[in-house]
Amino acid sequence: MNTTHSSKKIPGCKRAIIGMAALLLIFLTLSNVILLQFQRKEYIKNFRDYTLYELDEAATFMVEPLLRYQFDDVNQFIQKWADSHQDVIKFEATTPKGHTLSSFQRESTSPFQISIEKKVSYANQHLLTLSMTKDYSKVESILSKTRNILIFTSLFVVSVLGFGLWIIFRRLAIQPLEDEIAKRYQTEKELENTNRYLDERVKQRTQELYQKNQDLTKEIQQREITENLLASEKELLAVTLRSIGDGVITTDIAGSIVFMNKITEALTGWSQEEAIGRPLQEVFHIIYEQNREVCESPVEKVMQSGQIVGLTNHTLLIGKDGRELIIADSAAPVRDKDSIIVGVVLVFRDMTDQLRTEKELLKIRKLESVGVLAGGIAHDFNNILAAILGNINLALFDADLKDKTKNLLAEAEKASLRAKDLTQQLLTFAKGGEPVMEASSLEIIIKDSANFVLRGDKVACRFDVPENLWLVEIDKGQISQVIQNIVLNARHAMPEGGIIKVSCENISTVEEQHFPLFKKGRFVKICIEDSGIGIPAKVIEKIFDPYFSTKHGGSGLGLAISQSIISKHGGHITVESSPGVGTTFTLYLPASMQTKAQDQKSEVYGKASSQAKILIMDDEEMVRTIAKEMLVELGHEVVLSRNGEEAIQLYQEAAKTNKNFDLILMDLTIPGGMGGKKAVQEILAIDSNAKVIVSSGYSNDPIMANFKDYGFCSSIVKPYQLQELSKVINQLMLGHTQIT
Repeated sequence: MNTTHSSKKIPGCKRAIIGMAALLLIFLTLSNVILLQFQRKEYIKNFRDYTLYELDEAATFMVEPLLRYQFDDVNQFIQKWADSHQDVIKFEATTPKGHTLSSFQRESTSPFQISIEKKVSYANQHLLTLSMTKDYSKVESILSKTRNILIFTSLFVVSVLGFGLWIIFRRLAIQPLEDEIAKRYQTEKELENTNRYLDERVKQRTQELYQKNQDLTKEIQQREITENLLASEKELLAVTLRSIGDGVITTDIAGSIVFMNKITEALTGWSQEEAIGRPLQEVFHIIYEQNREVCESPVEKVMQSGQIVGLTNHTLLIGKDGRELIIADSAAPVRDKDSIIVGVVLVFRDMTDQLRTEKELLKIRKLESVGVLAGGIAHDFNNILAAILGNINLALFDADLKDKTKNLLAEAEKASLRAKDLTQQLLTFAKGGEPVMEASSLEIIIKDSANFVLRGDKVACRFDVPENLWLVEIDKGQISQVIQNIVLNARHAMPEGGIIKVSCENISTVEEQHFPLFKKGRFVKICIEDSGIGIPAKVIEKIFDPYFSTKHGGSGLGLAISQSIISKHGGHITVESSPGVGTTFTLYLPASMQTKAQDQKSEVYGKASSQAKILIMDDEEMVRTIAKEMLVELGHEVVLSRNGEEAIQLYQEAAKTNKNFDLILMDLTIPGGMGGKKAVQEILAIDSNAKVIVSSGYSNDPIMANFKDYGFCSSIVKPYQLQELSKVINQLMLGHTQIT
């Protein structure tokens, strides 16, 4: 055996032993990885189970405080729990609607975190959701130590076994291996010679083919350059047409469609595959909006004129599914390099939303104009009513009147009060301000409002109102408007007549689905049910939208205003309907804590126990006059002023002579002059103890609802009666504050 063969033998044995050791090491490594993965899953599973156990234990302690609404106890428990468990990173309690009730957060940079969520229920009621995030880096640390031990063990085992194999191979397998290596070496030499010969042959053949390939490559490159230029231009044109925001259709000179972009597919309902080759009129079906006659083909116009043409206004595109869109369009000829027309390109856009928006804006502007007009009319009418109602009121206290005259005046007073209610509805429509709340019984309001709407109609109301119905804090005029709107809709839904069922009940809690947020407390539930034609499912979601109406000539504002009013009262309104069966509107209003409503009729007119000096400020002479007559009738001294500047001057002069005014009755709005809002601040700057009553025909003005925030002691809505005025003055003279 020569030296060359000997030098090859030992390295060959080493490689074999190293290879076996490597395989063994790989096997051990894979085993260790599998074992570690299994252990890691077990540890994390145990860690997760223990965390769930902790959440269950924490939930047990939270249920009782939650049921008692002791949310501070829940928060303190979560904080103490988190402080006592250092591996807790985050501990949070949220309501079923996703609102956070309590949260604990600890700073942590550990990448080994696990989050567990637990729903807490009691008596099949979902109370809250607990979520906890914990740090399991200690588990990872244990696994890391185990991994290091396994790696060291594997290396040790491989080293021992490798050394043993080396000894065995040295004693038992070296000679056979040396013979085999020698044979393989000889074979490799022969293969090397053969490969060298084949390489020389390949080089010769390659040289022969090279020249032929050179000529072919030049020809291919030239063709590729030409094709790439054409493809780039075509791709650029296609991308441009597809990306443009308008619909694009190209046709040949015969009017058959050649191309259409994605926008066109969306607007017409035809895909490009369906449309290609079809006549333009079949896919791009357009008619005149006014007479619905078919429009002339844009392709024919372009072919006849050879110029760009546009569609007339009010053109409708009829889609494949029958959908109608208002479009703007233009068509232009497509010419080749010789300026010969080879086709037509049509560009159009959907104008439906834009025109609808313009119409809605016009409707809003009209509505705003009507609102301003309604507010102005209602305000002026209230001033006129103040004089009428005040004079009637004073006349009724004349002891010399005959009974017949008193009855006539009483009827006139009722009519004036009804007119007052109508002006309040106009003001609600015009301004939609804050409601002026008072504890009231719903029974009278519901019955009066419903019967007023149905008077003389073949539709009747059936009322089911319990005697112990809770009082509610409401603005009577606004809630009356809501009842009238809903009853009026029910009447329209039963053109052949029928019964409207109105029921009320007290409820102490309300299911979550009835409100946007979960609420607890006392509510009065009102159900108004008809047996009319019902509301289709596709329409019912829109009935509270402004301007949406299914009635011919309807404004679409009744239910929108009703929903706004109920929301401002802290309540909620829902609707359920089945076509052909009927519709039920359900109203929820928060119950008042008072147990007895103020009885307006119990206020008895009488002379004041002590005379007061009262300053009246109002721009309307007839209002000033009747207010003075009322106050004089009550036994008070009265001074009149037309605006805020004059009232301030009179108050200053009275203060200088120590003849201060006991009360001031101020009109809120003075056209062209200082009104009550600014004047009261000037008066209070002079005398911080001044008692000022704000008066206005705008009952929905926020100042009337929140008069204390602006420095007033009380408020009274015009037109007012003698009893109302007497009540406010007497209460202020006794040191009380009251909204009238």
